[in-house]
Amino acid sequence: MRILPAVVTAAFCFGPVSAAFALDFGLTLNQESEYTTNSGLTDEDEVSEWIHSPGIGLQATHEGPNLNLDVDYNVNRRLYQQDLFDDETESAGTANLVWNALPERLDFTVNHTRTQTAIRSIGGPTPDNRQETVDTSAGPTLRFNPRGQDLILLSYLYGDRSADTTETDAITHDTSLSYVLVTSPTNSIALELMQNQVQYDNPFVPDIEYQIVQVVLDRELSNLEYTLSGGFNRAERSQGRDDVDGFIFDLQANWQARPGTDVGLTLTRDIQDRSTALDAGTFVDDLDFSADSDLGEVFTNNQLSVTIDQRINESTSLTLGADFIDEDYEDVGRDTTRQSFRAALNRNLTRQLQGSIGFSVENQDFDDEGEETDTVRGDLRFDYQIGRNLTSALTIRYEERDSDAAIATSNYDAWSAIITLSYTLLGGGTR
Repeated sequence: MRILPAVVTAAFCFGPVSAAFALDFGLTLNQESEYTTNSGLTDEDEVSEWIHSPGIGLQATHEGPNLNLDVDYNVNRRLYQQDLFDDETESAGTANLVWNALPERLDFTVNHTRTQTAIRSIGGPTPDNRQETVDTSAGPTLRFNPRGQDLILLSYLYGDRSADTTETDAITHDTSLSYVLVTSPTNSIALELMQNQVQYDNPFVPDIEYQIVQVVLDRELSNLEYTLSGGFNRAERSQGRDDVDGFIFDLQANWQARPGTDVGLTLTRDIQDRSTALDAGTFVDDLDFSADSDLGEVFTNNQLSVTIDQRINESTSLTLGADFIDEDYEDVGRDTTRQSFRAALNRNLTRQLQGSIGFSVENQDFDDEGEETDTVRGDLRFDYQIGRNLTSALTIRYEERDSDAAIATSNYDAWSAIITLSYTLLGGGTR
């Protein structure tokens, strides 16, 4: 066991005590019971069963002049009626702490994420193809004001990556130097120099050192906010592996096209060794797209995501989204292209009853493995507020996956009915 996770846990448990009077704390007890027609997500020998998942949720927030804390975790115990899989405990969530040790001069940051994800996205999200990935990082940021509102930022983050099944544990060292030219209260331009090191525990996985130089433009208009970065990334690898380099860019934009209509855009090209989905702090069912978590190999990632949120009236809203992701691996035959489309309609039926219907389609092309899969998902959900602290939900779900492989082991279709009860044991509850 590495020391850093224990230190971080202690910081979250004991660090905010002095500011406890301002801590917003919530504790929720959950019970989810799912009846599925295909527990193993298989095309043959389908098993129908109940899966019971009692759990607990923890939320904590604090915003103060010197300390900001945001914690959101869920822990579930999954119990299988037919014992097709072993009973298991699952956990996922995020924790972020920023301590302003010296006002406008020195900050300390701690981040922690625990994500449930598929080991191989070419297989179904069954329990034997899932694992928890954990990321913890901590370090200081120094601030200097060379002139006016301009900033010089020097930061260092020590990181610990771990996975409970695959041999992808690693230690990371991220160092950055930035000069931020503040052109107005809402606009800035920054020049950033970064050196990010990844040291894998597995002796057969090469260590990586990323050397990045980029310019970042941050701008906020009346109806448009965006951050645009562009530069060059060079990845140097050990064990005699060839270096990988190329131009990179990242655009994150939010546009209020008109009242009630918001458009989000992500456009990215980068060189990396793991999917950013592993930093989401969510369960595998909550991830926007499947992501492999069994590799530490360098690949070029290209991503385009568009989301449109449309408020139709005071009671009804519509969300549309589309994603395109291309992972081009340098040395291993794991090139993958993913395309997906999703839509969700939400409506407040009464003061206590909300309904939603969702639909998504995803195409995954595993180029080097000669397989292409199509996955269709649909959800119908009703949430009912029973009392101030007690809520219930009923979800009807259908999922189908088809592959064009000669021997497709990941084909399946499944219906599920899910009953959920949540009781807020501590916290403000909902009126």
